[in-house]
Amino acid sequence: MGSVYKPPDSVVVNRIQRAFPSDELRERARATNLIQRERKLDVVALFYTLSLGFAAGSDRSIQAFLERYVETADCDELSYATFHGWFKPGFVALLREILDDAIENLDTGQTELTGRLERFRDVLIVDATIISLYQDAKDVYALDDDRAGAKLHLTESLSTGLPTRFQTTDASTHERSQLPTGKWVAGALILFDLGYYDFWLFDRIDANDGWFVSRVKANADFEIVEELRTWRGNSIPLEGQSLQAVLDDLQRREIDVQITLSFDRKQGSGASATRTFRLVGVRNDDSGEYHLYLTNLDRDDYRAPDIAQLYRARWEIELLFKELKSRFGLDEINTTDAYIIEALIIMAALSLLMSRVIVDELQKLDANQRDCDDDASASSTRLPRRRCSHAVERHAHLIQLYLMLDLGYELPDLDSLLLWSSRDPNPHRPRLREQVESGEFW
Repeated sequence: MGSVYKPPDSVVVNRIQRAFPSDELRERARATNLIQRERKLDVVALFYTLSLGFAAGSDRSIQAFLERYVETADCDELSYATFHGWFKPGFVALLREILDDAIENLDTGQTELTGRLERFRDVLIVDATIISLYQDAKDVYALDDDRAGAKLHLTESLSTGLPTRFQTTDASTHERSQLPTGKWVAGALILFDLGYYDFWLFDRIDANDGWFVSRVKANADFEIVEELRTWRGNSIPLEGQSLQAVLDDLQRREIDVQITLSFDRKQGSGASATRTFRLVGVRNDDSGEYHLYLTNLDRDDYRAPDIAQLYRARWEIELLFKELKSRFGLDEINTTDAYIIEALIIMAALSLLMSRVIVDELQKLDANQRDCDDDASASSTRLPRRRCSHAVERHAHLIQLYLMLDLGYELPDLDSLLLWSSRDPNPHRPRLREQVESGEFW
Protein backbone atom coordinates (compact mmCIF):
# COMPACT_ATOMS: atom_id res chain seq x y z
CA MET A 1 0.00 0.00 0.00
CA GLY A 2 1.46 3.36 -1.09
CA SER A 3 1.99 6.12 1.42
CA VAL A 4 -0.38 9.08 1.50
CA TYR A 5 1.14 12.23 0.03
CA LYS A 6 2.00 14.80 2.68
CA PRO A 7 2.60 18.40 1.67
CA PRO A 8 5.69 20.21 2.93
CA ASP A 9 5.32 21.96 6.25
CA SER A 10 3.69 25.37 5.85
CA VAL A 11 3.60 28.13 8.44
CA VAL A 12 0.48 29.47 6.72
CA VAL A 13 -1.36 26.15 7.10
CA ASN A 14 -0.27 25.95 10.73
CA ARG A 15 -1.50 29.50 11.40
CA ILE A 16 -4.91 28.81 9.82
CA GLN A 17 -5.35 25.76 12.05
CA ARG A 18 -4.46 27.80 15.13
CA ALA A 19 -6.89 30.55 14.13
CA PHE A 20 -9.77 28.16 13.40
CA PRO A 21 -9.03 24.91 15.31
CA SER A 22 -10.82 21.88 13.86
CA ASP A 23 -11.68 20.54 17.34
CA GLU A 24 -13.47 23.80 18.19
CA LEU A 25 -15.35 23.74 14.88
CA ARG A 26 -16.58 20.20 15.59
CA GLU A 27 -17.52 21.08 19.17
CA ARG A 28 -19.58 24.07 18.01
CA ALA A 29 -21.33 21.90 15.42
CA ARG A 30 -22.15 19.25 18.02
CA ALA A 31 -23.64 21.95 20.26
CA THR A 32 -26.10 22.85 17.47
CA ASN A 33 -26.93 19.15 16.77
CA LEU A 34 -25.90 19.60 13.13
CA ILE A 35 -23.58 16.60 13.13
CA GLN A 36 -26.17 14.29 14.69
CA ARG A 37 -28.87 15.30 12.21
CA GLU A 38 -26.66 15.35 9.11
CA ARG A 39 -24.39 12.32 9.01
CA LYS A 40 -22.64 13.42 5.83
CA LEU A 41 -21.87 16.87 7.23
CA ASP A 42 -18.17 17.19 8.05
CA VAL A 43 -18.10 20.66 9.59
CA VAL A 44 -14.32 21.06 9.24
CA ALA A 45 -14.36 20.22 5.55
CA LEU A 46 -17.44 22.38 4.99
CA PHE A 47 -16.01 25.39 6.85
CA TYR A 48 -12.75 25.39 4.92
CA THR A 49 -14.55 24.65 1.66
CA LEU A 50 -16.74 27.72 2.09
CA SER A 51 -14.17 30.11 3.54
CA LEU A 52 -11.42 29.28 1.05
CA GLY A 53 -13.95 28.64 -1.71
CA PHE A 54 -15.11 32.23 -1.37
CA ALA A 55 -11.53 33.40 -1.60
CA ALA A 56 -10.96 31.35 -4.77
CA GLY A 57 -13.29 33.69 -6.59
CA SER A 58 -14.12 31.72 -9.74
CA ASP A 59 -17.57 30.32 -8.94
CA ARG A 60 -19.48 30.87 -5.71
CA SER A 61 -22.63 28.95 -6.56
CA ILE A 62 -24.00 26.25 -4.26
CA GLN A 63 -23.15 23.69 -6.95
CA ALA A 64 -19.51 24.85 -6.99
CA PHE A 65 -19.30 24.66 -3.20
CA LEU A 66 -20.83 21.17 -3.30
CA GLU A 67 -18.17 19.99 -5.74
CA ARG A 68 -15.35 21.45 -3.64
CA TYR A 69 -16.84 19.87 -0.53
CA VAL A 70 -17.00 16.44 -2.19
CA GLU A 71 -13.36 16.85 -3.27
CA THR A 72 -12.42 17.28 0.39
CA ALA A 73 -14.86 15.07 2.29
CA ASP A 74 -14.86 12.27 -0.32
CA CYS A 75 -18.61 11.63 -0.16
CA ASP A 76 -19.64 11.32 -3.79
CA GLU A 77 -23.09 10.01 -2.80
CA LEU A 78 -24.03 13.47 -1.52
CA SER A 79 -26.84 15.03 -3.56
CA TYR A 80 -27.33 18.68 -4.39
CA ALA A 81 -30.67 18.68 -2.55
CA THR A 82 -29.08 17.36 0.65
CA PHE A 83 -26.21 19.86 0.49
CA HIS A 84 -28.61 22.73 -0.23
CA GLY A 85 -30.72 21.65 2.74
CA TRP A 86 -27.84 22.19 5.16
CA PHE A 87 -28.17 25.98 4.76
CA LYS A 88 -30.83 26.37 7.44
CA PRO A 89 -31.11 28.43 10.66
CA GLY A 90 -28.91 26.07 12.69
CA PHE A 91 -26.03 26.26 10.23
CA VAL A 92 -26.39 30.05 9.86
CA ALA A 93 -26.29 30.37 13.67
CA LEU A 94 -23.11 28.26 13.73
CA LEU A 95 -21.43 30.49 11.14
CA ARG A 96 -22.52 33.59 13.03
CA GLU A 97 -21.03 32.20 16.25
CA ILE A 98 -17.73 31.44 14.50
CA LEU A 99 -17.65 34.94 12.99
CA ASP A 100 -18.47 36.71 16.27
CA ASP A 101 -15.78 34.73 18.07
CA ALA A 102 -13.23 35.49 15.34
CA ILE A 103 -14.02 39.22 15.42
CA GLU A 104 -13.63 39.21 19.20
CA ASN A 105 -10.53 37.05 19.58
CA LEU A 106 -8.64 36.70 16.30
CA ASP A 107 -5.10 38.06 16.48
CA THR A 108 -3.94 39.23 13.07
CA GLY A 109 -1.35 41.73 14.21
CA GLN A 110 -1.96 45.38 14.91
CA THR A 111 -0.35 48.27 13.08
CA GLU A 112 0.92 50.90 15.49
CA LEU A 113 -0.89 54.20 15.17
CA THR A 114 1.59 57.07 14.83
CA GLY A 115 1.64 60.76 14.00
CA ARG A 116 -1.80 62.36 14.24
CA LEU A 117 -3.25 59.02 15.35
CA GLU A 118 -0.92 58.06 18.19
CA ARG A 119 -3.11 59.47 20.99
CA PHE A 120 -6.03 57.17 20.09
CA ARG A 121 -6.57 53.63 21.32
CA ASP A 122 -7.82 52.91 17.81
CA VAL A 123 -9.51 54.62 14.89
CA LEU A 124 -12.92 53.05 14.20
CA ILE A 125 -14.65 53.74 10.89
CA VAL A 126 -18.40 53.20 10.72
CA ASP A 127 -20.36 52.73 7.50
CA ALA A 128 -22.83 50.52 5.64
CA THR A 129 -23.13 49.21 2.09
CA ILE A 130 -25.97 47.72 0.07
CA ILE A 131 -25.72 44.25 -1.46
CA SER A 132 -27.94 43.83 -4.52
CA LEU A 133 -30.08 40.68 -4.58
CA TYR A 134 -32.54 39.01 -6.92
CA GLN A 135 -35.95 40.71 -6.87
CA ASP A 136 -37.68 37.59 -5.51
CA ALA A 137 -35.74 38.00 -2.24
CA LYS A 138 -37.49 41.29 -1.40
CA ASP A 139 -39.98 39.64 0.99
CA VAL A 140 -37.10 39.27 3.47
CA TYR A 141 -34.49 41.69 2.12
CA ALA A 142 -36.37 44.72 0.82
CA LEU A 143 -34.62 47.70 -0.73
CA ASP A 144 -37.77 49.44 -1.93
CA ASP A 145 -41.13 48.42 -3.41
CA ASP A 146 -39.55 46.88 -6.52
CA ARG A 147 -36.00 45.89 -5.57
CA ALA A 148 -34.31 43.54 -3.11
CA GLY A 149 -31.13 44.19 -1.20
CA ALA A 150 -29.32 43.48 2.03
CA LYS A 151 -27.41 46.10 3.98
CA LEU A 152 -24.11 45.29 5.64
CA HIS A 153 -23.39 47.45 8.70
CA LEU A 154 -19.71 47.41 9.56
CA THR A 155 -17.21 49.04 11.90
CA GLU A 156 -13.57 48.71 10.82
CA SER A 157 -10.51 49.04 13.02
CA LEU A 158 -7.86 51.10 11.24
CA SER A 159 -5.10 49.43 13.27
CA THR A 160 -6.02 45.88 12.22
CA GLY A 161 -7.92 46.46 8.97
CA LEU A 162 -10.62 44.10 10.28
CA PRO A 163 -14.27 44.48 11.28
CA THR A 164 -15.03 44.96 14.95
CA ARG A 165 -18.79 44.88 14.26
CA PHE A 166 -20.59 43.07 11.43
CA GLN A 167 -24.38 43.12 11.10
CA THR A 168 -26.81 42.46 8.23
CA THR A 169 -30.34 43.80 7.74
CA ASP A 170 -32.61 44.48 4.82
CA ALA A 171 -31.45 47.41 2.69
CA SER A 172 -34.24 49.72 3.88
CA THR A 173 -32.96 49.73 7.48
CA HIS A 174 -31.33 53.03 8.43
CA GLU A 175 -27.65 52.87 9.34
CA ARG A 176 -28.00 54.79 12.58
CA SER A 177 -30.46 52.26 14.06
CA GLN A 178 -27.78 49.56 13.99
CA LEU A 179 -25.04 51.44 15.85
CA PRO A 180 -25.05 50.98 19.64
CA THR A 181 -23.39 53.44 21.98
CA GLY A 182 -21.44 52.72 25.12
CA LYS A 183 -18.00 52.16 26.60
CA TRP A 184 -16.66 50.60 23.39
CA VAL A 185 -15.89 54.12 22.12
CA ALA A 186 -13.63 55.06 25.06
CA GLY A 187 -10.20 56.20 23.89
CA ALA A 188 -11.06 55.70 20.21
CA LEU A 189 -11.64 58.11 17.34
CA ILE A 190 -14.88 57.34 15.47
CA LEU A 191 -15.25 58.49 11.85
CA PHE A 192 -18.76 58.85 10.40
CA ASP A 193 -20.35 59.65 7.10
CA LEU A 194 -23.73 61.39 6.87
CA GLY A 195 -25.66 58.15 7.42
CA TYR A 196 -24.83 58.50 11.13
CA TYR A 197 -25.43 62.25 11.43
CA ASP A 198 -27.04 62.29 14.87
CA PHE A 199 -26.35 64.90 17.57
CA TRP A 200 -27.47 62.54 20.34
CA LEU A 201 -24.89 60.00 19.10
CA PHE A 202 -22.14 62.63 19.14
CA ASP A 203 -23.11 63.56 22.70
CA ARG A 204 -22.98 59.91 23.83
CA ILE A 205 -19.52 59.41 22.31
CA ASP A 206 -18.24 62.48 24.11
CA ALA A 207 -19.84 61.34 27.39
CA ASN A 208 -18.13 57.94 27.06
CA ASP A 209 -14.66 59.48 26.60
CA GLY A 210 -14.46 58.91 22.87
CA TRP A 211 -13.69 61.27 20.00
CA PHE A 212 -15.50 61.70 16.70
CA VAL A 213 -15.24 63.44 13.33
CA SER A 214 -18.34 63.65 11.14
CA ARG A 215 -19.17 65.39 7.90
CA VAL A 216 -21.83 68.11 8.16
CA LYS A 217 -25.01 68.16 6.10
CA ALA A 218 -25.01 70.79 3.37
CA ASN A 219 -28.08 72.57 4.75
CA ALA A 220 -27.05 72.39 8.42
CA ASP A 221 -27.35 75.68 10.28
CA PHE A 222 -25.83 76.35 13.68
CA GLU A 223 -25.35 79.36 15.89
CA ILE A 224 -21.67 80.26 16.09
CA VAL A 225 -20.78 81.10 19.69
CA GLU A 226 -16.99 81.52 19.46
CA GLU A 227 -14.27 81.89 16.83
CA LEU A 228 -11.27 79.66 17.56
CA ARG A 229 -9.11 81.32 14.94
CA THR A 230 -9.07 85.00 14.03
CA TRP A 231 -8.01 86.49 10.71
CA ARG A 232 -6.23 89.74 9.96
CA GLY A 233 -7.78 92.49 7.90
CA ASN A 234 -11.45 93.01 7.17
CA SER A 235 -12.53 89.44 7.89
CA ILE A 236 -16.21 88.82 8.56
CA PRO A 237 -16.85 88.37 12.31
CA LEU A 238 -18.61 85.05 12.94
CA GLU A 239 -19.49 85.10 16.62
CA GLY A 240 -23.25 85.39 17.10
CA GLN A 241 -23.96 84.60 13.43
CA SER A 242 -25.75 81.58 11.99
CA LEU A 243 -23.58 79.39 9.78
CA GLN A 244 -25.73 79.59 6.64
CA ALA A 245 -26.01 83.39 6.89
CA VAL A 246 -22.26 83.87 6.43
CA LEU A 247 -21.00 80.72 4.70
CA ASP A 248 -21.37 81.92 1.10
CA ASP A 249 -19.56 85.20 1.86
CA LEU A 250 -16.47 83.70 3.46
CA GLN A 251 -13.14 83.64 1.58
CA ARG A 252 -10.82 82.43 4.34
CA ARG A 253 -8.98 79.13 3.88
CA GLU A 254 -10.29 77.66 7.14
CA ILE A 255 -13.28 77.90 9.43
CA ASP A 256 -12.71 77.00 13.08
CA VAL A 257 -15.55 77.86 15.46
CA GLN A 258 -17.58 76.63 18.39
CA ILE A 259 -21.28 76.08 17.64
CA THR A 260 -24.34 75.07 19.64
CA LEU A 261 -26.68 72.30 18.64
CA SER A 262 -29.90 70.99 20.17
CA PHE A 263 -31.21 67.42 20.28
CA ASP A 264 -33.56 65.16 22.23
CA ARG A 265 -31.89 64.24 25.51
CA LYS A 266 -33.31 60.73 25.28
CA GLN A 267 -34.59 59.50 21.95
CA GLY A 268 -38.36 59.88 21.85
CA SER A 269 -38.56 61.58 25.26
CA GLY A 270 -39.25 65.09 23.97
CA ALA A 271 -36.80 66.56 26.49
CA SER A 272 -34.15 68.57 24.67
CA ALA A 273 -30.51 69.29 25.44
CA THR A 274 -27.99 71.77 24.06
CA ARG A 275 -24.29 71.05 23.52
CA THR A 276 -21.34 73.02 22.23
CA PHE A 277 -19.12 71.30 19.69
CA ARG A 278 -16.40 72.38 17.33
CA LEU A 279 -17.10 72.97 13.64
CA VAL A 280 -14.21 73.21 11.20
CA GLY A 281 -14.15 73.86 7.49
CA VAL A 282 -11.40 73.59 4.90
CA ARG A 283 -11.87 75.44 1.62
CA ASN A 284 -11.55 73.44 -1.60
CA ASP A 285 -9.42 75.52 -3.98
CA ASP A 286 -11.05 74.04 -7.09
CA SER A 287 -14.71 74.42 -6.14
CA GLY A 288 -14.39 77.30 -3.70
CA GLU A 289 -16.67 75.41 -1.30
CA TYR A 290 -15.94 74.31 2.25
CA HIS A 291 -15.70 70.74 3.50
CA LEU A 292 -17.32 71.02 6.92
CA TYR A 293 -16.79 68.70 9.89
CA LEU A 294 -18.15 68.39 13.42
CA THR A 295 -15.77 67.13 16.10
CA ASN A 296 -15.01 67.13 19.81
CA LEU A 297 -11.24 67.20 19.26
CA ASP A 298 -9.47 70.19 20.79
CA ARG A 299 -7.92 72.85 18.57
CA ASP A 300 -4.71 72.80 20.63
CA ASP A 301 -4.11 69.25 19.41
CA TYR A 302 -5.71 69.29 15.96
CA ARG A 303 -6.02 72.32 13.69
CA ALA A 304 -8.63 72.45 10.94
CA PRO A 305 -6.37 70.86 8.25
CA ASP A 306 -5.54 68.07 10.72
CA ILE A 307 -9.26 67.31 11.13
CA ALA A 308 -9.64 67.08 7.34
CA GLN A 309 -6.64 64.73 7.18
CA LEU A 310 -8.05 62.54 9.95
CA TYR A 311 -11.33 62.22 8.08
CA ARG A 312 -9.50 60.96 4.99
CA ALA A 313 -8.89 57.71 6.88
CA ARG A 314 -12.61 56.98 6.39
CA TRP A 315 -11.73 55.93 2.83
CA GLU A 316 -10.30 52.72 4.29
CA ILE A 317 -13.78 51.32 4.88
CA GLU A 318 -14.73 52.03 1.27
CA LEU A 319 -11.71 49.99 0.20
CA LEU A 320 -12.78 47.22 2.59
CA PHE A 321 -16.28 47.14 1.07
CA LYS A 322 -14.71 47.03 -2.39
CA GLU A 323 -12.52 44.12 -1.29
CA LEU A 324 -15.50 42.23 0.14
CA LYS A 325 -17.44 42.71 -3.08
CA SER A 326 -14.69 42.16 -5.65
CA ARG A 327 -12.50 39.60 -3.85
CA PHE A 328 -14.99 37.80 -1.64
CA GLY A 329 -18.14 37.70 -3.70
CA LEU A 330 -20.64 39.97 -1.95
CA ASP A 331 -21.81 41.09 -5.39
CA GLU A 332 -22.29 37.49 -6.54
CA ILE A 333 -25.08 36.17 -4.31
CA ASN A 334 -27.20 34.36 -6.87
CA THR A 335 -30.00 32.98 -4.73
CA THR A 336 -33.32 34.07 -3.24
CA ASP A 337 -33.16 31.75 -0.20
CA ALA A 338 -32.92 33.99 2.89
CA TYR A 339 -30.82 31.53 4.90
CA ILE A 340 -28.37 30.98 2.06
CA ILE A 341 -28.09 34.75 1.55
CA GLU A 342 -27.22 35.27 5.21
CA ALA A 343 -24.83 32.31 5.23
CA LEU A 344 -22.97 33.58 2.16
CA ILE A 345 -22.65 37.10 3.56
CA ILE A 346 -21.20 35.69 6.79
CA MET A 347 -18.85 33.43 4.82
CA ALA A 348 -17.58 36.42 2.85
CA ALA A 349 -16.65 38.04 6.17
CA LEU A 350 -15.00 34.84 7.40
CA SER A 351 -13.06 34.62 4.13
CA LEU A 352 -11.82 38.16 4.73
CA LEU A 353 -10.69 37.20 8.24
CA MET A 354 -9.02 34.07 6.88
CA SER A 355 -7.21 36.20 4.31
CA ARG A 356 -6.00 38.61 7.01
CA VAL A 357 -4.68 35.68 9.09
CA ILE A 358 -2.68 34.52 6.06
CA VAL A 359 -1.45 38.06 5.32
CA ASP A 360 -0.26 38.50 8.90
CA GLU A 361 1.67 35.23 8.73
CA LEU A 362 3.19 36.17 5.36
CA GLN A 363 4.40 39.48 6.77
CA LYS A 364 6.03 37.67 9.70
CA LEU A 365 7.58 35.14 7.33
CA ASP A 366 8.94 37.94 5.15
CA ALA A 367 10.37 39.69 8.21
CA ASN A 368 12.07 36.50 9.39
CA GLN A 369 13.53 35.79 5.97
CA ARG A 370 14.98 39.30 5.88
CA ASP A 371 16.26 39.03 9.48
CA CYS A 372 14.15 42.02 10.52
CA ASP A 373 14.05 42.89 14.20
CA ASP A 374 10.80 44.83 14.00
CA ASP A 375 8.59 41.81 13.47
CA ALA A 376 6.08 42.34 10.64
CA SER A 377 5.91 46.12 10.66
CA ALA A 378 8.66 46.57 8.07
CA SER A 379 7.03 43.95 5.86
CA SER A 380 3.64 45.65 5.88
CA THR A 381 4.80 48.08 3.20
CA ARG A 382 6.29 45.32 1.04
CA LEU A 383 3.29 43.05 1.53
CA PRO A 384 0.23 45.34 1.69
CA ARG A 385 -2.95 43.65 2.91
CA ARG A 386 -5.00 43.99 -0.25
CA ARG A 387 -2.24 42.85 -2.57
CA CYS A 388 -1.77 39.81 -0.35
CA SER A 389 -5.52 39.11 -0.39
CA HIS A 390 -5.32 39.04 -4.19
CA ALA A 391 -2.56 36.42 -3.91
CA VAL A 392 -4.73 34.41 -1.51
CA GLU A 393 -7.58 34.58 -4.03
CA ARG A 394 -5.37 33.21 -6.82
CA HIS A 395 -4.04 30.33 -4.71
CA ALA A 396 -6.99 29.59 -2.39
CA HIS A 397 -7.72 26.17 -3.90
CA LEU A 398 -4.09 25.13 -3.33
CA ILE A 399 -4.17 26.50 0.23
CA GLN A 400 -7.27 24.40 0.90
CA LEU A 401 -5.57 21.30 -0.53
CA TYR A 402 -2.49 21.74 1.68
CA LEU A 403 -4.67 22.41 4.70
CA MET A 404 -6.90 19.38 4.29
CA LEU A 405 -3.97 17.04 3.64
CA ASP A 406 -2.27 18.34 6.76
CA LEU A 407 -5.48 17.64 8.71
CA GLY A 408 -5.37 14.01 7.58
CA TYR A 409 -7.84 14.06 4.69
CA GLU A 410 -6.87 12.02 1.65
CA LEU A 411 -6.88 13.04 -1.97
CA PRO A 412 -10.11 11.91 -3.65
CA ASP A 413 -10.18 9.26 -6.34
CA LEU A 414 -9.85 11.47 -9.42
CA ASP A 415 -11.76 9.19 -11.80
CA SER A 416 -14.67 8.76 -9.40
CA LEU A 417 -14.77 12.48 -8.66
CA LEU A 418 -14.91 13.41 -12.34
CA LEU A 419 -17.61 10.80 -12.98
CA TRP A 420 -19.70 12.12 -10.08
CA SER A 421 -19.31 15.72 -11.20
CA SER A 422 -20.17 14.90 -14.82
CA ARG A 423 -23.35 12.90 -14.20
CA ASP A 424 -26.56 14.61 -15.24
CA PRO A 425 -28.89 15.06 -12.24
CA ASN A 426 -31.85 14.93 -14.68
CA PRO A 427 -31.06 11.95 -16.92
CA HIS A 428 -34.66 11.53 -18.08
CA ARG A 429 -34.95 15.03 -19.52
CA PRO A 430 -34.99 14.82 -23.37
CA ARG A 431 -31.88 16.16 -25.09
CA LEU A 432 -31.98 18.40 -28.14
CA ARG A 433 -30.66 15.70 -30.48
CA GLU A 434 -33.25 13.21 -29.21
CA GLN A 435 -35.99 15.76 -29.82
CA VAL A 436 -34.72 16.39 -33.34
CA GLU A 437 -34.41 12.69 -34.12
CA SER A 438 -37.72 11.46 -32.79
CA GLY A 439 -39.62 14.22 -31.03
CA GLU A 440 -43.16 15.17 -32.01
CA PHE A 441 -43.94 18.41 -33.79
CA TRP A 442 -46.38 20.78 -32.11
